[in-house]
Amino acid sequence: MSAENKKEMVADEEVPELEVGDQVKHPKWGVGNVLFKSGSGDLAKVVVAFPEEGTKKLLVKKARLKKV
Repeated sequence: MSAENKKEMVADEEVPELEVGDQVKHPKWGVGNVLFKSGSGDLAKVVVAFPEEGTKKLLVKKARLKKV
């Protein structure tokens, strides 16, 4: 799969509306909890605590998170 096709797939995926306290699943890091959120829509950023990986700062649009 080309890089362009991957970008199109990410663009087509729905960006979840996340709030502090939500549980999310990341394809690489597993399930974590949203600790902090800033911004909204395409500019939304979250801080997620993953039990095995620690805390990660993520741009929701690119992070491929799924609400659990």
